Order: sequence, then structure tokens, then C-alpha cells
Amino acid sequence: MNANPFTLGHRHLVEQAASQCDWLHLFVVREDASFFPFCARLEMVRAGVAHLRNVTVHEGSQYIISRATFPAYFLKESGKVQQAWSEIDVLIFRNYIAPALGITHRFIGSEPFCAVTHQYNQTLHALLAGSVTVVEIPRIKMMGSAISASEVRRLLKTQQFSRIRDIVPESTFAHLEMHYSAEVA
Repeated sequence: MNANPFTLGHRHLVEQAASQCDWLHLFVVREDASFFPFCARLEMVRAGVAHLRNVTVHEGSQYIISRATFPAYFLKESGKVQQAWSEIDVLIFRNYIAPALGITHRFIGSEPFCAVTHQYNQTLHALLAGSVTVVEIPRIKMMGSAISASEVRRLLKTQQFSRIRDIVPESTFAHLEMHYSAEVA
């Protein structure tokens, strides 16, 4: 999970996944290539899932959705190069990370907005078949539209905190208000 920032959609995904398994390993993308730095995203995720007792939040590494294994995610490349990079990332997960942690299921959110993430989800379905069950959870909607971290970032740029409050957990809202409100700037 990139969680750029952590939204109610992310929380819904984690809650659904945690309710379907004994223990959930949640990996936060470590790369500092997002609007929010890794340390802030990690803090928002940890605060947002603190109520779930069967979740371990892991700091991502160079071996899971990183520039080393999946640069297309950060460059938003298209075509065969993107497909090859996503396959490398998924194969590392399937062959090394999942067996080391005893992971039997991988939970993903549906992706209606980002073509790269949508294609990555399809790669997960194809390459994990037979070894790790992929469970795709539909995004939750607010006012007819799927909740999106990119929408939060757009609202943040225009200081629309009243609208942001509707689509992020209170812990994320407190972080955004503390660090990004006009009064702080």
C-alpha cells in the first residue's frame, strides 16, 4: 500500500482483509517518490489500522514495489516494459516474500483510476494463481465516486479540509491539518 495519504478506502481494504484471515501483513511502499514522504505515510497507516489487532505493518523494502523491482509504478510507463517490471515484482513476492512469511492470500483494492495499478492487479491475478490467492476488494464510494488518495491531494492543494474530512480517517485528518493547513504554512 502506498497510502499517499491513507484514506477511508485504504482503511476499508485493510479491515476487509483482516476480517478474512488470521494475520495480515501490510507492506507500506518505502520509496520516497510520492507527495507524502514515507515516514508520514507510514505514520498515517499505523495510526489508521491501530484498532486492528491482527495486522502487522511492515516498512517496504527494495524487494516489494520499489524502483528496483517495479520502476513503472513510479514512472507510469506503459506497454511491455511496464508489464515486465510488474512481473518481476510479483515473482519476487510469490517466490520469496510469501513463502518466508507464510502468506496464502494477497488482498488488493480494485483500481478504476490508475492504468498502471490496474495492470499490476491483473499481473497479480495471473502470476499468483495456484500459489497465493488474490482477493480483489471493490473500492468504497462516497457521493457516487470511489475514494481516492489523488482526490485528497487535490483537495489539500486548495485547502478544502471540510471535504477531506469526509474521506480520510480522523488520524489522517489530524496529520494533514497539523502539517498542511494554511495557518501552518
